[in-house]
Amino acid sequence: MSVSLFIARHLPLRSSRSGGGTGIIVSIAGIALSIVVMIVSIAVMSGFRSEIRQKVIGFDSQISIGVKASTAGDSLSSILISRNDLSPAINALPPTATFTLTVRQPAIVKTPDNFSGSVIKGVGTDYDWSFINSNLVEGAIPDYSADSTLYHIVVSRALSRALSLELGQKVDTYFLGSGAYRVRRLKIAGIYDTHFSEYDRNTIFGSLSMLQQVAEVPDSCATIAEINGLPDDESIDRAEEAITAAYLEEIYTGRSQRHYAVLNIHKSAAIFFNWLALLDTNVKVILTLMSLLTLLTLVSSLFILILRRVNMIGILKALGASNRQIRTTFIIMTVRILGWGLLLGNAVGIGLLYIQKATGIVPLNPEAYYLDHVPVEINWVSIIVLNAAVIAMSFIVLLLPSAIISTIPPSRAINYE
Repeated sequence: MSVSLFIARHLPLRSSRSGGGTGIIVSIAGIALSIVVMIVSIAVMSGFRSEIRQKVIGFDSQISIGVKASTAGDSLSSILISRNDLSPAINALPPTATFTLTVRQPAIVKTPDNFSGSVIKGVGTDYDWSFINSNLVEGAIPDYSADSTLYHIVVSRALSRALSLELGQKVDTYFLGSGAYRVRRLKIAGIYDTHFSEYDRNTIFGSLSMLQQVAEVPDSCATIAEINGLPDDESIDRAEEAITAAYLEEIYTGRSQRHYAVLNIHKSAAIFFNWLALLDTNVKVILTLMSLLTLLTLVSSLFILILRRVNMIGILKALGASNRQIRTTFIIMTVRILGWGLLLGNAVGIGLLYIQKATGIVPLNPEAYYLDHVPVEINWVSIIVLNAAVIAMSFIVLLLPSAIISTIPPSRAINYE
């Protein structure tokens, strides 16, 4: 064990002088507060990103494929897509990707007293209902494999309140298209509430078979193919590029004459991802400010330790200790203060995150944030990296201020009061 480490480990942080420990306590509290703010900021930002991403993909899809219409007067049959048309996309994607066909049809839901325009998303028996099912507040998800549920739909709480709809009620729905409209009486089988008002107000889930009948679409066809099952945002962008390249190759080689529109969620829902990017910027600013606060607190702590032990510095120099050994001693003592601050800050910060995750005690306005409580996502890798970065920066920053020790002459330091 080195002399510097031995001295630093056995010297008390709190001075024996009156009020000598107040500065150290304030320093530890300041560091702990900074760590709490940084941990909470990262966890809340990660929670927001995860929740909003999940909601957007739940309503839409990671990647959607459709057929480009060449003119406004093209018939519906010219823009239909079947599973056979998905072969180039399937070959370009990893095996974890899932494909499902959907039909989206504009419609007007009408009651005796009111009406509202919506988009009915027709889904098949292979559709993943996990997102809507987790946000279901009344009723149940229809089993579209049975003929009896052909005209059952799932609406949002926002729409049900706007039109005074109740579970089990039947409503007249007018489907628009081809210069005419068709009427179907649909039964409300379930009501969901995701707090995502932009989608909740306009999205109704119905049977793919029902919309195929209304729009006179063959059973094997739809208007949009949805792709999900990709692990992260980067894989979504890479997948879109691969699918687009595959379809362009089909055109260039003459195997296909149809032009497909491939759109990923980052483009179709760009407004929400841009909002998240803005929040990322705010978090970076917070992390920068809190890091500076931590480093300034450590520097002030170092000066407090030095000023309260000037006599000891003079004695150590008189006994032959080098400036480097004494500097190392005080740096280690300052790192001890950092260690207590990190320990306390991590304990409080992670504890607050678990409380919020379990109870959702801190609320939010869903109209403004699309969530009714502050979301948190505890990422242990981020927490470990944050602590390691703070420790590394602290060692670097403390090197320069500790040089003041070399300017203290032993003769004056021993008699310093």
